[in-house]
Amino acid sequence: MKIITILSLLLTFFVSCTQMQEMSDEPQTYETEKQRVLTEKAEDKDMNLPEGSSILKEGSGFTLLGALGLDSSTNFALNSLTFEVALDKISFMPLLSVDSMSGVIVTDWYSLDNGQSRIKINIRVIDQEMTNESLDVTLFTQSLDSDRWVDQGVNSEQSLKIKESILSSARSLKIASGL
Repeated sequence: MKIITILSLLLTFFVSCTQMQEMSDEPQTYETEKQRVLTEKAEDKDMNLPEGSSILKEGSGFTLLGALGLDSSTNFALNSLTFEVALDKISFMPLLSVDSMSGVIVTDWYSLDNGQSRIKINIRVIDQEMTNESLDVTLFTQSLDSDRWVDQGVNSEQSLKIKESILSSARSLKIASGL
């Protein structure tokens, strides 16, 4: 009797595992590329969203960007256009902190040169004027020496290039949209 009970439990277990495997083999489809990227970012932050969650739908009141703290449309006192452009410009880098209320974006370290050097960027949108004083960009660099990272300091030249790129794009978008 014990053998039959154990065998039936094992059979149930294997059938359940097989069904779970079949479910995970199905490719996930997305309505838009933005939806795919947001879903991947949510998974990176260990957020498990139910299938068909409205948080990924365009125009919903509650958004994944808001849940991740990346939505600058809610009570952002500064120029959200500059903030959004800055966020877009560094979207290839892992984000450590994004605070749309204060206009601060901090990236994590991003490896370059086959892992021999890395950069980290801090951005602060100060006001909504889109002048050189409206944005602060700091790019930190480190290089790998044997098995430890050595600070190379702030790269002012690259910081300025990033700042100019963000401001130029934000100004162009403002002009194009007639804001």
